[in-house]
Amino acid sequence: MEPTSENMGHLVGFLTQTVSGDPAARKAAEAQLASAKVQQGYALLLLRVVVAEEAPPDVRLQGAIQFKNLVNQHWQASEIHDYHLGDADKAAVKSEIVAGSMTVTEKLQPFLSEALSTICKADFPIDQNWPELLPQLMQSLESQDPAVLVATLKVVHAISQKYVTASHTDELWAEIKAVLSLHDRLLNVYGNCLGAVQANASNKSVLDVLFQTITLVAKIFHDLNYQDIPEAFEDALDHWMQGFHTMLTLPDPIKALFPCADGEAMTSMHNMQRAICEALLLYADKYIVVVEDSDRSSKPDERAVFQKHLQIFVEAVWGMLTNLGVQAEFDQLAAAAIMFLSSVLKGTHHSFFQQAHLQSIVNNVVVPGLNIRESDEEDFEDNPLEYMQRDLEGGMTDTRRGVTCSLVNAMCKHFEAPTSQLCMAEIETALSKAQDWKSKDAAIYLFIALAVKAETRAGGVQVINPAVDVISFFQKHVLPDLQAVTAANVSKKPILLADLLKFVLIFRNQLPKEAYVVLFPILNMLLTSADCIVHTYAASCVEKFLTVKDGAVPRVGRSD
Repeated sequence: MEPTSENMGHLVGFLTQTVSGDPAARKAAEAQLASAKVQQGYALLLLRVVVAEEAPPDVRLQGAIQFKNLVNQHWQASEIHDYHLGDADKAAVKSEIVAGSMTVTEKLQPFLSEALSTICKADFPIDQNWPELLPQLMQSLESQDPAVLVATLKVVHAISQKYVTASHTDELWAEIKAVLSLHDRLLNVYGNCLGAVQANASNKSVLDVLFQTITLVAKIFHDLNYQDIPEAFEDALDHWMQGFHTMLTLPDPIKALFPCADGEAMTSMHNMQRAICEALLLYADKYIVVVEDSDRSSKPDERAVFQKHLQIFVEAVWGMLTNLGVQAEFDQLAAAAIMFLSSVLKGTHHSFFQQAHLQSIVNNVVVPGLNIRESDEEDFEDNPLEYMQRDLEGGMTDTRRGVTCSLVNAMCKHFEAPTSQLCMAEIETALSKAQDWKSKDAAIYLFIALAVKAETRAGGVQVINPAVDVISFFQKHVLPDLQAVTAANVSKKPILLADLLKFVLIFRNQLPKEAYVVLFPILNMLLTSADCIVHTYAASCVEKFLTVKDGAVPRVGRSD
C-alpha cells in the first residue's frame, strides 16, 4: 500500500466510518481496516494520517488509536497474532515517528508515546537496532521551541521508563549508557527551565509549560538512575538537587497561581513536585551512601552521595506536606512525599529527627492524613469492592490514609516510645469527642497503624507495639459499640461498623477466647446488614476466627 494521496483519502474515509452512528457502516469500515493492516505500507500511511494537520481531529484520534494498537500487537512476532510487521514497514515507521510525535497535538501524543515505548522495548538495545534515534533526540533537545522540547522529553521518557521494571543485565546497562549521551542536554534544558521560572514568576501560562518540562526531566532522572547511579548524574548531583529544592520551595506568589479546586486534576506545579519527590525517594532508598566492593581490602568502600542533601530535603518535603490540602486531588503528591519521609525515618540516617519534628509530623501530617473525607465516604458507598480491596488486602499504598499509616510504622522503627506517646494522645483526644463517628474512625485507623509491627495476610498480626494495649482499647472502644448493634440498627453508621470489624479482624490473634464467645452472636447479626462492606467484613471475621490456633489447637473447636 503506497503512501499516496489517493490511498490516504481511502484510509481517512474508513477511519471516519469507524465512528459512524450506522452499525453496518462501522462494521464494514472495521473489516476494511482489518484487511488493510496486513499490507506493506499500511503502518506508515496510518502514521501519516495521525500527523496530517489537515485531517479532521476525530479521524486523527481514531488513527492514533489504530496505530498504537497495530504497533503493540504486531511489531513483534507472537503466537497470539497471525502476522507481524516486516522490516521495511518497521524502518519506515521509525524514520517518521519521532518527528511526528513532536508535531501532533497533546491529545494524540500519549498514543504515539505508547507506540514508541513498545518499539524501544522490542528493538533492544536501541543504540544498535535504531541508531538514528539518539542523534535525532540530541538535536531536538537543542530546540528553542518549548513544544518541541516537551514532545522530545516525552519520547525520551517513553524510552527510559522501561529501565524501572527491567532486570539488570550487561546489555541493559550498555543501553542506559548509550541513552546517557543525552545527559548534558537534559541538564541544559533543566537549567534553562529553572532560570526561566525565576524570570517568569508572574506568568502562569509560561510557568505551566516550564513545570511540565521539569516534570518530564524529573521522571527521566528517576528512570535513568533506577538501576544504578550513573557517573554523569553523580558528578552533576549538586546542580540537580539545587533545582529540585528550588521547585519544592517555590515562593508563595508562584504557588498562588496554581490552586487546585475540589474535583480538578493536580496542577502542573503539583505534578512536578510529585515527580521530584519520587526521584528523591529513589535516592533516599538507594543512594544516601553508596557501598562498593574494594579490591584493596576486605572492607567495602563507602561514599556519601545523597547524604549531604538529605536534611534540606526532609525539611522541604515536610514543609510542603504541612501546607498541602487534604483533597483527594493531592493524594499522589502526598503519597510520594510521605513515602520519602518514611524512607528516611526507617533508614540509618534518621538522627536529625527530634521530638519537635515528630510532634509536627503527627499534628500536621498524620492526623490530617487519617481523617475521613467526603471522597472516602463516596468510595465506601459507590465502589465497595475497590474500597475493601484497599482496606483489607493491602492496596492502600497509593492512598493518603495508606501511606500515612506507613509513616506511623516508619516513625516507630527508631522512635517507638515518643511516637506512641504522641499518637496515643491524639487518639484519646479523638475518642473524647462523643457521638462524632468520624473522629472515632480516625482514632481506630491511627491505633491500628501504631499497634501493628508485623503481620501476614494469612496469619494476621504477629508482633504488637509494646507501648499500646490492644485488649484495653478493644474493651473500652470497640466492644461496647459492637454490643450496641441490634437488628434495627444493623446498617446504621456502616463506615464505623466496618472500622470496628476491621479492628477485630486484624487483632484476632490477640483477642482472648472469651471475646470470641461475645463476638460470634454479634457477627451473626451483622451478616444480615444491607451494607455490602459490613456483611462482607463480618463474614471475613467469622472465617478468620475459625482459623486461629493456640499452638496446634484451634481456638474455636467443634464443641464451641
